[in-house]
Amino acid sequence: MAEKKTGAAKHSADYRDRKKAEAERLGIEILPVESAAGTRSEMAKAMKAHGYTQLQELLQDLHRAFIAADHREQARRLKKPDAPAFKISPKLARRFEAASRAELKRDPGDSR
Repeated sequence: MAEKKTGAAKHSADYRDRKKAEAERLGIEILPVESAAGTRSEMAKAMKAHGYTQLQELLQDLHRAFIAADHREQARRLKKPDAPAFKISPKLARRFEAASRAELKRDPGDSR
């Protein structure tokens, strides 16, 4: 037997439905984003430096600027600056291999 909603619960459900309909009418969608620790504080610094008071406003401007850019500019912006800087040197590879072999000798694990 389904429980009957209280007046407050019905009001809350109606409110959520109205908000959802309004968002659909305006073409707004929620985009949940997880980001690395420290990102929020750096974004706060950038917001202050560039006169933004709302993170949502800054992110919307960044999204619009990215979408408005041509394909080559988008590719340039998406290129991670640190990616080419990380190289595995032969010395590091040898150290990793030696450590891996030592670990396998210490704990061979599954011998299949």
